[in-house]
Amino acid sequence: MAAGKGVNNPQRRVAEKRVAMVRRFNRFYTRQIGVLRRTFLDSSYSLAEARVLYEIASGGAPTASAIGRALDLDAGYLSRVLRAFEKRGLIERKISARDASRASASPSQNTMSSPRTNAPRATSFFLLNQYTRGRVGA
Repeated sequence: MAAGKGVNNPQRRVAEKRVAMVRRFNRFYTRQIGVLRRTFLDSSYSLAEARVLYEIASGGAPTASAIGRALDLDAGYLSRVLRAFEKRGLIERKISARDASRASASPSQNTMSSPRTNAPRATSFFLLNQYTRGRVGA
């Protein structure tokens, strides 16, 4: 048997223990922060959708390509998310005057308002932001 390959090799046992500790840590925290849940923070959005909403709400009308780079999202998936947000009235897209193939995304006026408005979509950014702040104690 080659050196370092034996079952009783102390270095291998230490390495296996470390790997097991990292895996336990990862499993614990992915459960704690809800990464594997279908929705994020009990909202109607997945984690990826919530991240896109955050980028749009705080990013000064970013383009889809800027959002995709910032979040490392597949362009096709991001396009579907943005189209769904636009259809639901969560965002507004504005075509660039310089390049018709580029559009910036910004929250719709209704989306940024407080939940006192009558439109159900109006609370999307507001409540997600409030709930997140409450969870992290900000």
